[in-house]
Amino acid sequence: MPQRWKKIIMRVFWPLMPGWPDEGRRIVQWPHLRALMARAQAQSPRFQRIFNAGAGEGGYSRWLLEMPGLKWLVETDFDWRSNTHSRFDPRQLLFCASLVSIPAQDENFDLVLCTEVLEHIREHDQALDEIARVLAPGGWLLITVPTPPAVPDSNHVREGYRPEELSAMLSARGFEVVDQRFCMYFFFRWLLRNWPRLAYCPRILIRSLALLDCYFHIGPPMDLMILARLMKPHRAGRDAGRKAHPADLVSAPEPV
Repeated sequence: MPQRWKKIIMRVFWPLMPGWPDEGRRIVQWPHLRALMARAQAQSPRFQRIFNAGAGEGGYSRWLLEMPGLKWLVETDFDWRSNTHSRFDPRQLLFCASLVSIPAQDENFDLVLCTEVLEHIREHDQALDEIARVLAPGGWLLITVPTPPAVPDSNHVREGYRPEELSAMLSARGFEVVDQRFCMYFFFRWLLRNWPRLAYCPRILIRSLALLDCYFHIGPPMDLMILARLMKPHRAGRDAGRKAHPADLVSAPEPV
């Protein structure tokens, strides 16, 4: 079959092809992430070095690459031990690492994006110490986590974080919480709760439920999004970083 016809068939039947919940999650989170980022950019118009902490399948990579003035996008994920992840832009630097020991120099980044990662890490205090260590003073953290009551997930080491709990953890590390938002209500919760029992779920259903969730906030939210700015270095995190890493830590070079 000619390649042109394959593309036409794929385009016509694409809505009926099986999808994945992350497609819906990005639809639900996107308006909030965009609004929070706009607030950060109003005070810091350019982010030269961005760290995508726990990039997964790279769902937000292209968005981060569109940031004005970006020189390097450093992306890491612990699951890349067994899964390959392709680089599609020369400004990307990819490596596999845990957030409890980030192979990067102190004060190396202007922005850290960490979406749906902290709840997977048993040593979450150490992970936040490391994020504070590699973020430059005045830099920004955009973090999303589940918030109780959340749909049970066997991959999570905790159900999630209440706003006051995560805010206190960030404040203890020198962050000032600038804004917070919530998303993922009844419709997206229904999708996640029933996903293990769905033998087949077309993309059009996933996207429809995600759009309904954006417009109709029924029941308690299941996801917390916080924008915070690092106002002063977190000394404990920097001391731990110096002990954990040699002098030749990964530092993104200037682009050629």
